[in-house]
Amino acid sequence: MNTIFQDRIAKSNASTNCRHGLRDFVAQNPEHMTELVAFATDLSNKNHYKAVWIIELLVETHTQMLVPFIDLICNTMAQYKHESAIRGMSRTAYFLSTSKTISLTENQKEKLIEICLDWLIGDAKVAPKAYAMYTLCHYAQKEDWIKDELRNIINKDFHAQSAGYKAAAKEVLRKISK
Repeated sequence: MNTIFQDRIAKSNASTNCRHGLRDFVAQNPEHMTELVAFATDLSNKNHYKAVWIIELLVETHTQMLVPFIDLICNTMAQYKHESAIRGMSRTAYFLSTSKTISLTENQKEKLIEICLDWLIGDAKVAPKAYAMYTLCHYAQKEDWIKDELRNIINKDFHAQSAGYKAAAKEVLRKISK
């Protein structure tokens, strides 16, 4: 049985006003976080990607709200197939990894690094690849092997990528060369 909140998510659209309205609703009613994350991680639900949209906005502005759910999110991240969910999760990975208000466990960091590498070498679209690069660039500040891996992946097929990918790649290469 769907709740009113789940129906609201299912009927939502990609407009900024709609997504921000749902983000604000959850931020003001944190008792809906468990339901939101359950919806987003239920990959059998055809609308799970719409819940991911809300999570990606919450992680940017209300990161602390996701703390109890980070393990579940990290464990589910690699399983997404819907392009919109993958894009949202790539942003989620970036904001989780660069947050100054929360600390990830080593296991959570490893999962984020692994999924970002998978997105970068796989068939993901440009946005998830760009956020994967930015996330890996962040971790490369402390892990030299990530710098080397990132540099190799970017240089391997740089010439065949889109302008958006190349712009992100140039920025990342500049940052990891410092």
